[in-house]
Amino acid sequence: MSYFNPEHRRRKSILPLLTLGSLCVFILYYAFAANQRTVPVLPENAVRPHLVHWLEENPDAWPAQDPIFNPAAVRKIYQRTDYRLLWFDNYSLSDSANDLLKQLTAASSGNPSSMVDYRYHLGYFDRTLRDTPQRLQMAAVLDILLTDAFVSYAQDTQLDRLKPKTRPRRGITPVLRDNEGFRLVATSTGEQQASNEPSGRKYFRGYDRAANLGSNVRSRYYSREYNTDTSGNYSGRNYSGTTRNYERSRYRSYRDNNSGSNSSSRVYYNQGRSNSTSAPIRSENSEGPYYEENKPYGNDVRALRGELQRLRKISSSGRWRPIPPGPAMTMGARHPHVSHLRNLLALYGDYQSYYSYGGTDRNRFDRGLHQAVMRFQKRHGLRPDGIVGRSTRKRLNLSPAARARIVEMNIKRREELPEQLGSRFIQVNIPAYRLKYVENDQVKLAMNVVVGKKKHATPEITTRVSKVVFNPTWTVPRSILVNEILPKARKNPAGMEKMGYRVISGRGEKLPLTPQNLSAAGAGSYLMRQMGGEENILGRIKFEIPNIHDVYLHDTRARKLFSLTTRGYSHGCIRLEKPRHLAEALLRPQGDWDQWRIDQLTTGEETTEVDMSQLVKVYITYWTAWVDGQGNLNFRPDIYGKDGLADNQF
Repeated sequence: MSYFNPEHRRRKSILPLLTLGSLCVFILYYAFAANQRTVPVLPENAVRPHLVHWLEENPDAWPAQDPIFNPAAVRKIYQRTDYRLLWFDNYSLSDSANDLLKQLTAASSGNPSSMVDYRYHLGYFDRTLRDTPQRLQMAAVLDILLTDAFVSYAQDTQLDRLKPKTRPRRGITPVLRDNEGFRLVATSTGEQQASNEPSGRKYFRGYDRAANLGSNVRSRYYSREYNTDTSGNYSGRNYSGTTRNYERSRYRSYRDNNSGSNSSSRVYYNQGRSNSTSAPIRSENSEGPYYEENKPYGNDVRALRGELQRLRKISSSGRWRPIPPGPAMTMGARHPHVSHLRNLLALYGDYQSYYSYGGTDRNRFDRGLHQAVMRFQKRHGLRPDGIVGRSTRKRLNLSPAARARIVEMNIKRREELPEQLGSRFIQVNIPAYRLKYVENDQVKLAMNVVVGKKKHATPEITTRVSKVVFNPTWTVPRSILVNEILPKARKNPAGMEKMGYRVISGRGEKLPLTPQNLSAAGAGSYLMRQMGGEENILGRIKFEIPNIHDVYLHDTRARKLFSLTTRGYSHGCIRLEKPRHLAEALLRPQGDWDQWRIDQLTTGEETTEVDMSQLVKVYITYWTAWVDGQGNLNFRPDIYGKDGLADNQF
């Protein structure tokens, strides 16, 4: 039989093919792995032209959305380093940059202020650093913003609030590259160098560095050490029960005997301390020393009438046009709507002159327009980020005719109050979520406040401060008791008792939260009261202002609300961001009141009441338009719908 007969042909083995294929796969795998381990090398001077162009030749051509907050310092740093990248290792961020980002994020995480993220460019870093930057331009932008953020952080953490005469001379070189990463280099005195205490503030805008870094950092606040006797009274009045009483003369005597020749001097932590081993009691929520702001109050009705005439002229001129729908606009953008935005802000007076900022492209969102947008946002209570998004566009598109109508209604509201509001008074403007304490037409203290929800609207009233209560108790109103407190107390009586809640009988006895006592409180036979202390819903300080609505000014445990743009969360009362500063400002004329005395009264659980010996008026107003002390016309949304204008409602 023939060999080529198909029946006798042998089958070929596939083993050589498998061997060859495996070898090819093995070679390709190692070639790919070797390629992955290859790090691209960034040319030394490749980014220098971009840095020189943006920092020296044409700063208005800056391509990033975020501005540079420290242009002079950043420019000087890059001049010293011959315009080289400081935060990159080839195309990747260096370990120093990663350490800096972690520190900035930690500082911002405990900060109630929304401007910190913007000041440190954290939003831009979060959007950009999701992928490794492979373009030279992006690397240059990131490097400049990291340097700017580092300078801002160094300013916030390294400079103490010392008096000019006592502030030590400092020579800070912001960036030093070494094996340990980035660090500050400062010229210090011998006494400071010998100290083992770390420099910088313990509290960085709400960020407790000692708690987060695990270090025993002393407070940056000055210290005065004294003991206060509790056997006396205020103004000859005795308080019984749990009320703590003090004797002013004893307090003065101790202060004079222990403060040396300069009894009014205040000692900072880096200027030496007393040898006394006893430390003053300081509240965990201490707000530090109170510094008067001394800004003009304004809010004159004649200025408001002048703005009304200006808005009527703008409306009748026909020059106003709303911005059409489109994308969000920010610095560096090029769009036909940018020119429209420029004209609109110039019409309102926020954009002074286009040509004063240089450049010829009116469709480019330059630095001058960015500043104008921020001015407009501040006047309207928006977050001043310089980005024309949905909220800013809505406020820009409020027509001059509608604005004139709003101003007319607010002129009537201002005329309902006395022309002269008094030498000392407090004004709370509900739509602005803002309180101002004024002396002799100068704003001495201003702070954010939380006002009532729309269904629990804070009323417009004129009253006075009758007393200041430290560690106040809270008698639960009937509506809150039935709808909120009683269900919680029945579900968890032990937890509510731990928070200080007690049932109060008709004879004033404090009863436990038993089912029988809770039923009696629900029926109206007994009251429900929360004792003073850290868990009290009113916080540590309450300002009683007599009124038929049973509202008052008080502290709060919900501190995070003050960082929000809209702050309508209460049941009608007004929660204060800085109650201790307000107490010090009000009580200063009555004697020796400072932060340490107030801090002592706001510890523990004992209640102290201090009557006001001088009249301080309180005006709780509803102004959606007013002219401030700098002559700027401000607007706020109509949060309670009292203006009747849908375009201005929140």
